[in-house]
Amino acid sequence: MPNPTTFAIFKELKEQKSISDIAGMLGLNHSTISTAVSSLIEEGLAQKQRDGKKVFAARAITLHARSLAEFLNEYPRLQSEDIFSSSSLEVLSAITQLHNITDIAAMTGLNRHTVSTALLKLSRYGIVLKEKRRFVLNKRHRQIAGFVSNYWRYIANQRLQDIAVDAVILWQRGHEFLFKTQTAPEYNSESNIQPTATTVFFEYNLRTITTTRYYFYTRRKLSVEDHVIHMILIDPQNPIYNSYAAAFIMHSGTKDLLTTGRLYDMEDHVKSLLEYIDTKEKNSTFVLPWDEYMDLFDSLVVN
Repeated sequence: MPNPTTFAIFKELKEQKSISDIAGMLGLNHSTISTAVSSLIEEGLAQKQRDGKKVFAARAITLHARSLAEFLNEYPRLQSEDIFSSSSLEVLSAITQLHNITDIAAMTGLNRHTVSTALLKLSRYGIVLKEKRRFVLNKRHRQIAGFVSNYWRYIANQRLQDIAVDAVILWQRGHEFLFKTQTAPEYNSESNIQPTATTVFFEYNLRTITTTRYYFYTRRKLSVEDHVIHMILIDPQNPIYNSYAAAFIMHSGTKDLLTTGRLYDMEDHVKSLLEYIDTKEKNSTFVLPWDEYMDLFDSLVVN
């Protein structure tokens, strides 16, 4: 994550500079600057350039580097190292829509105190707005929205390269992302990769003929409610994937799907799907007629 030193360096990189030049400007030793520049490069915020034997650092041309540069140009006096701390970046990724502190803590994996502190700081800068105990990113700060979105997308893509060469991200927010692959990636309890969607059908006595595998990158343990939502997120408007999600619901005994749906900004979609199961009547374009759904459901259940 960016820190005060890396942000101070990024501010100095309006034009390319050598490590020695940066060290002299900031009054820090060469090794500290070198380590920080390497961190900026890893996060897609800087790049190295050579001029003969001399190595220079410059701002990267990635989308999030451009968004950050635009923000710093427009608000040069704001304490960017406070705004873009590790906890703030997590919180900002979770509030593209209105959410309360409890939801944000659940979405990010941060404790309530850390979330509350980050929100208070961001609110002081006018970056976060509060409405009836819920918080949302101020749409006026488009550079921040762009930076946060593109930063996490970049980090997710970097992580994905180490997971599977054919993997494709289907949904992503903050450090979490849903992806598909035709191969089974190596993972363990410390890798933050968990199977989901149809890949865990067998755990609920359901079957599928697809060879595509689905996984979710997260630091938290997934619930059956997460598996249902991930099934929908593969293609929210596709009646087949929504039918698979409905089969999950009917066959697994989900408990609090609406709460989980809210955490993925899918509450209205989940309400509609639950109504469909309850009334047994087609109520949207993303579900099948009930008799067609039941034929599919019967084919999924392992007798």
